[in-house]
Amino acid sequence: MRFAMLLIIGLSVATGDFPVEALKNADLTLAAAGFKKEVSSVVKPGKEYSITYEGPDTPKQKIEDLLRALAERHHLTLSIETEESVRFP
Repeated sequence: MRFAMLLIIGLSVATGDFPVEALKNADLTLAAAGFKKEVSSVVKPGKEYSITYEGPDTPKQKIEDLLRALAERHHLTLSIETEESVRFP
């Protein structure tokens, strides 16, 4: 049995169209921190997306720090949820 962290990132834009490059940038930023993308979902087309990653147990504040510049650059609202993930062999 392997313990890891399940990370659910919500990204949304209040006005205008969602900058799709922000999704790629989030993937690259979190991959550098050891996270692997599992699933991405459209919550509201062109406005809100949810991405699920699995990776190392990381404090939520550190994840917020990693993604803060991305959210500010693209004027996105960021939400972060974490929980323990268990994978069975």
